[in-house]
Amino acid sequence: MFTTSSDVNYMLQFQEMKILLIGILILWKFCSVSKVPGVQDMQNKTPETTADTIDFAKQVQPIMVSNCSPCHFPGGKMYSRLPFDKDTTIINHSPGILKRIKNKEQNSLLQNFILQNKNGLRKEGHEK
Repeated sequence: MFTTSSDVNYMLQFQEMKILLIGILILWKFCSVSKVPGVQDMQNKTPETTADTIDFAKQVQPIMVSNCSPCHFPGGKMYSRLPFDKDTTIINHSPGILKRIKNKEQNSLLQNFILQNKNGLRKEGHEK
């Protein structure tokens, strides 16, 4: 079977398009690698991502009690160094705390609490 020069040109263009498409797909794959959420990702969020101000005593402290009692609460061996009944402790030690709270919903709420406080959305009277 004989091919004409236009057939050869078409086949070359098709090969070039395949190579270009493969290159684009490889580039897209490497550029879209997801990161593990954490404190660095929280810096990119805006305060609007938290619909309501998170209340420390009602929302955050119960998470800390369920995950960190009795050690980080009054009478516990870690309370004098890291008292988790104080919101400033949670905010100032957020990387270590976020690593230890494995429940995704709880971790997300803590991230939003930390974010709202680092962005100056803190309400008066939150600290005990």
